[in-house]
Amino acid sequence: MLKNYTRQLFAQLSRHLPRRLVQRDPLPDARHLASGPIPESLGQHCLNVAAMDDQEIWRAFDSHPEGLNEGEVAAKILKHGDNQIPAQKPSPWWVHLWTCYRNPFNLLLTVLGIVSYSTEDLFAAGLSP
Repeated sequence: MLKNYTRQLFAQLSRHLPRRLVQRDPLPDARHLASGPIPESLGQHCLNVAAMDDQEIWRAFDSHPEGLNEGEVAAKILKHGDNQIPAQKPSPWWVHLWTCYRNPFNLLLTVLGIVSYSTEDLFAAGLSP
């Protein structure tokens, strides 16, 4: 019952609010994310690992409770590379400025400032004569 009530409330609110205030924006690089079903082999592997006891898990993942020693760490770094997430390329300054500025209230204030300045109402434009 509560679930239906919240759905109805959300639907009612979303009719009267802009879409961007109600729904999340999609991730910028979400095109490469898989939205299909999980492969059967991956699901079976997860179930098998979940059923293992501690010692079997350590053997399956070639590790031990104390963690890897220095030699093992160096070998894994040589084999797999550094354990770092690739840095995201920063967006240009004008894109960052626009994403911060595109609020409708900011745009309205800018238009009102331009109109006030063009009609020589310097006090309303925020400029003292």
